Amino acid sequence: MSAETNIHPSAVVEPGAQLGEGVQIGPFCHVGPEARLGARVDLKSHVVVTGQTEVGAGTVIFHFTCLGAIPPDLR
Repeated sequence: MSAETNIHPSAVVEPGAQLGEGVQIGPFCHVGPEARLGARVDLKSHVVVTGQTEVGAGTVIFHFTCLGAIPPDLR
């Protein structure tokens, strides 16, 4: 059974990003050029995956999450 990848029209997936089978990318998400999303990864909405970040198969990431960027507070 082959799962279809779905990318919402408002999402940005940059050239170079690697998407596994059955990935779901919700509204207003941004996937950077060095990001790797495994099979069946589900980005709900307003998710940013940037840098050299790999997300494992079957992971669900909920809204307003940012992975792979430097933290906003370095304390």
